[in-house]
Amino acid sequence: MVDMLVTGSIVFTGERFLRNGYVYLRDGRIDSVGEAPVPEEYTYATLILGGPGRVIVPGLAALASVAAYPIRLKSPSMGGRVRFYADSDLKTLILSSLPAVYELHMSGVTTIIIEGLTPELPLELSRLVGGFYGLAVPVCSGVEPRYVPGLASAITIAGPECEGEAEVVEVDGRGFKGSSRLLSVFGGVSYTISKANSENPWAEGLELRRALSLPPPSIKPGRVAEIAVYDVSRPPAMLLDMAGEREILGIYTSGARLETLIAGEDVLVDTGEHLYIVEKHFNEVRRLAEKLVPRRTR
Repeated sequence: MVDMLVTGSIVFTGERFLRNGYVYLRDGRIDSVGEAPVPEEYTYATLILGGPGRVIVPGLAALASVAAYPIRLKSPSMGGRVRFYADSDLKTLILSSLPAVYELHMSGVTTIIIEGLTPELPLELSRLVGGFYGLAVPVCSGVEPRYVPGLASAITIAGPECEGEAEVVEVDGRGFKGSSRLLSVFGGVSYTISKANSENPWAEGLELRRALSLPPPSIKPGRVAEIAVYDVSRPPAMLLDMAGEREILGIYTSGARLETLIAGEDVLVDTGEHLYIVEKHFNEVRRLAEKLVPRRTR
C-alpha cells in the first residue's frame, strides 16, 4: 500500500478553497480532504509532501503535438507533422516526445492528449514516464482513432494541410471544439503552459475535458489523484496563498515553482525535479534534432 499526505496553505479542490488544508492519498486515489489539524493517523503516511507556503491544485489536461518537438522550429503544419509521425518508428517518437512531456508535466499537466497515429505511443509513455495520456488522430492520416484500455480518450483532430470533419480543430496553434478554446500546444517554440499560449489554463483545461467526455479535475474522496503542488514561499509567486480565489487560480501561469506532481500512484515531479525525464534524454533529443533539422545560419 502506498499512502501520501500532502499539506498546503491553500487546497483548491476544483470546487472550493480550503485554508491550511491537507489531502490524504491511498493507492493512487484520494482518501480524504480537509482543513487543519491533520488527523493523527494520516501523519504516519509513507510520503509526506507539501507544507506551509504551498498551493495544492488539480492537475491540468492539455492537447499537444509532443512527438513533433524536435522539428518544432520548422513550424510544421499538421500535415507536415503527420508525415513525420508516419516516417518515424516508435522508439524515435518516444524519444522525440520526452522534452514536451517534461515541459507539460512541469506546468502542472497530468493528462496529455497526444497528437499521433496509433495508441502505442501514449501507452508506452504512460508505462515509461507515468501520467495519463490520450490520443488525437489527424483526420488526413487515414487512420481511425482506436480506443484501447489505458487511454484517457481517443479523438480526431483537423488542422492546416489536414482538413476534414474532426472533433477538435487546430487554428493558429490552438485547439477548438466549436467556439470553445481548449488548452492546447501545437508546434510552438515552447510547450510550457504560460500566459503566452494560454489565457486561462484552468478554464481551457475544463473545456478540453468536456470535449473528451472526461470528468472535471477534482480533489475529492474517491477520485484518482491528479494533483499539482506549487511553492509560493518565494518570488515570483510569493504570498499568492494570501490572495483571493481569482488570483490563486492564476497559479498555473504565475511563474511559481512546481514542487510536486502526482498522477495516480506516480509522483512525476518531486522537489522541483522530474523523476523520470532527465538530462540524458535531452542530450539524446538534441542529437536526433541535429539529424532532422539543419542548423540555421545567417
